[in-house]
This record gives sequence, structure tokens and C-alpha cells, in this order.
Amino acid sequence: MILRVVRFPRVVLALASIAACAPPPPPVAAPPPVAPGLVTADQARTIDAELLRRCEEAAARSEELGGEAFLVMHDGRVVLERYAKPSWESTPHLLASGTKSFSGVAAAFAIDDGLLSLDERVADTIGEWKTDPRKSTITVRQLLELSGGLDPMSNVLDSGRNALAAGIRDRAAGAIAEPLQADPGERFLYGPASFYVFGELLERKLAAAGTGDADVAAYLDRKLFRPLGIEMRFLRDQAGNPNLPGGGRMTARDWARFGEWMRRKGEIDGVRLLPAERLDELLVATGPNPRYGLTWWLLTESGPDPEETMVRERLRERSGLPPPPVRAAERDDRPIGFMAAGKGKQRLYVLPEERLVVVRFGPLEGGAAYRDREILETLLVPGAE
Repeated sequence: MILRVVRFPRVVLALASIAACAPPPPPVAAPPPVAPGLVTADQARTIDAELLRRCEEAAARSEELGGEAFLVMHDGRVVLERYAKPSWESTPHLLASGTKSFSGVAAAFAIDDGLLSLDERVADTIGEWKTDPRKSTITVRQLLELSGGLDPMSNVLDSGRNALAAGIRDRAAGAIAEPLQADPGERFLYGPASFYVFGELLERKLAAAGTGDADVAAYLDRKLFRPLGIEMRFLRDQAGNPNLPGGGRMTARDWARFGEWMRRKGEIDGVRLLPAERLDELLVATGPNPRYGLTWWLLTESGPDPEETMVRERLRERSGLPPPPVRAAERDDRPIGFMAAGKGKQRLYVLPEERLVVVRFGPLEGGAAYRDREILETLLVPGAE
């Protein structure tokens, strides 16, 4: 099934055009003239009501599938907010892998501050890699697009118990020491290792520059969270490393405000924190996965759920099959937005053309029946078949 997207402004203009072309009514009942391309108040109310109906339907479907929270923001205004329990409105929720996308934003700030570049070699800062013929070639870009070749180490680094059982108290050090699973740039390998390496990389950069930020979490708090008036809580390992790949906690409203800032390309409430081009760089697929930019999933009209992609790739790995080739047509598939996505179907959808930001929370061990495409079609396609 192809995701068909109806864009609100175009729908509005189409309604206005139809009204302009209709046969004129009797003079007595004629409405006031409407300039070409403008929308009457009645039409605007109809569009708003239709949007709200779709939001309600999507929220109800999410709740049927175990959803704990569903929030929709349109043009920066919350138009729908649902919680399974009233107390969850103010309770920070674990974002799981939805946390990963903040590393890309931290990189954008660091680039703007002159601390790093996407195409510099990680080994220039992580000296432990300098003598390794393959690790020494990995760039920051490859680290963030998950094509550096690092073993994802998901089973070890995603669990504190498993990490300790493997003798790893410092997950950044463990990720740095792990052998590569593939040549840099060859494969998309999704997992926590790259994010712990990036956290160590940026922490060393911050220390060398004397910024006063203890780590990436402190840097993001100073550059992003406090200016936006939002709060992020990071879980940490025994060595104090913030869990950048999956340990962030936020309320639905705070995550949505961050999403709105992304939708507006670094500006909100009249304050610009980053040039738009810095964030645009995060939303372009340059690596082996055409559905993944730099720490963000890219939504397209025919794109699959991230988990479905991961399951297929892991099944191929277990069967000893090579990764499927990337079809050229996939890179031309029309983008409709981007998202941060985590275990249990934690979701932050950002749909710029629709002026929509959507947050969905669910139980970490649930969400098997939840499908991104179904929710997006409900939100964007009136009367989807």
C-alpha cells in the first residue's frame, strides 16, 4: 500500500478554486465575493474539523494498540492531547531509541561552534583508533549515519545487567574497543555502540575547547534544552556516561516542542538557535540506508517501519545472507517528513509540509501491532481506503 498524502494548503486552495468555478447561485443567496486563492471562514472551519477528526481517530487507534500518550501539534499549537492516566501528562517517559536523534542535533551545534566537522576522522580525537587500519578511516558522518562498521553491541550495551555481566562498566570504552563488523561505509548497522563512541568523541572535544560542559548531556542542556524551556533526563552507566542511544526521558509536551523546533529548522518563538542548513544536513541520506539520515529516520510515501527493516536485516544476517542492495529508485522516493523512533513504538513524527508534530508513547515491551504507516495514513489521508 502506498502512502498517499493530502496537503492541507493544497486542499484549501482546491476548495477555493472549486467554489470559484461553480455556477453562480441566485443573486439573493449569493455569498460575498472571495478573492482567488483565499479561503472562506466556513472552509477554514471545515478543514480544522477534518484535521481534528483524523487526530482523534489516530489517537484512538494508538490507544487500542496500548498507547500511553498521543499528542498532536499543528502550527505550534497543541490541538489534541490524550493520556491513558492523567498523571502521565507531567511524567517524563523513556524515549528509548528516540533518544538517538539528539546526538545528531548535538553534532549540528558542535559544527556551528567550530568543534568538529562531519567529514573529519574520529581517530583524530579517539586516539585509540589511530593504529587500526579500518577504524582509523571512520568519519563522524559515518558514525552518525551508522555506517562506520562498528558492531552494534545491542545485546550488551542496551542492558545494564548484560553490560556488567560482560565486564563493561564504561560503555563508551567498551564500544571503542570492540572490533568492527564491516568495513566503514559498507553497511548500515543499527545499535548503541556508535552513539557511545560519539558521546566520548564530543566530550573530548568539549574538554579540549574548555567549554565547561562535562559531557554531551550538559552541552545539550546549555545549547538546546534550557533555551527551549524543556527538560531531558538521561540515564547513565556506572562510569557516568549519558545513555545517548536510549536513555533519555521527556514529557510528551517537551518532546513535541523539540519536534516543533526541528520543523521550524532551528527557530522557535522568534529565537534562532541554529542556522537552518545545520539541521538540513541531518535529514539527508548519504549512507547505505536510504531511509536514515544522521540519527533521524526519513519518512517517505512508501517507506517501511524501522522495526520491520531491522527485523528483515537481522533475519538475513542469521541466515548468512548479504544485505539487500539499495535500489536507486528508493533514493528518489518522495520524503514526507522525518521521525525519532524508539522501542515500544515511542514516536516523534515531524511533518513539515503539513505543519504537524506528533508524539506517541507506549509501553516498552509493547507495540508489536502498531504500524507507522497506518497512523500516518489516518492523520494525513481523509477517508483512506
